[in-house]
Amino acid sequence: MGAITRIDAVNQCLLAAGEAIVSDLENQSGVDTSIAEYLLNQYTDDFQFRGLANNEYKKVLTVNPTDGLVHLPTTIISLDLLSPLLTPDGEIIRVSVKRNGDSFLLWDVTNQTSDFSAHSSSEIVAKLIVSVIWEDIDTPGQRAIVSSAARRYQMITQGDGAADAYLAQEEQIYNMKGKARDIESKRRTIWDASSQETRRAVYRPSNHRTWRGR
Repeated sequence: MGAITRIDAVNQCLLAAGEAIVSDLENQSGVDTSIAEYLLNQYTDDFQFRGLANNEYKKVLTVNPTDGLVHLPTTIISLDLLSPLLTPDGEIIRVSVKRNGDSFLLWDVTNQTSDFSAHSSSEIVAKLIVSVIWEDIDTPGQRAIVSSAARRYQMITQGDGAADAYLAQEEQIYNMKGKARDIESKRRTIWDASSQETRRAVYRPSNHRTWRGR
């Protein structure tokens, strides 16, 4: 859980533009705080799109036996299949996420259908990226989001070039810290995050023998 509250995040945006802070987001909510909250929401989504340690996971998807649909979490952002589905001709089926009212379904882009009845016996393994609420983002991530939102807010409301230059440096620092913390949480290196082919090449067992001659 992050240590920065939502009202603190909004107040940092307001302070970046030299504006007075607020004590709550309900009774004192006005145009300024609404803009700051909107930007905060936008950058929160942007920060999560790439996949974080706490919003990316693997899941075995189930085909509903009644209608052949594959229902997805309502917090879904994107997904990738880890176990490819094939057409009868052996073509890989491309998939995406499709909204269906208040719910989300797996969509067969190749055949333009949401009916996966033909794959009901297949194990559909997917990597899901979902959105998490502000309070569930860790503090370095929250700080990175705030720095981007504050810079944008200052430019929209004040447009001060000198202030933007200062906030740009701050944004760069906190974004690096946020990404570094996420990488540490995933326990990844540049090799771990690469393709399976690259990992096999790097970590392949060696049968090389070194001979010592006279």
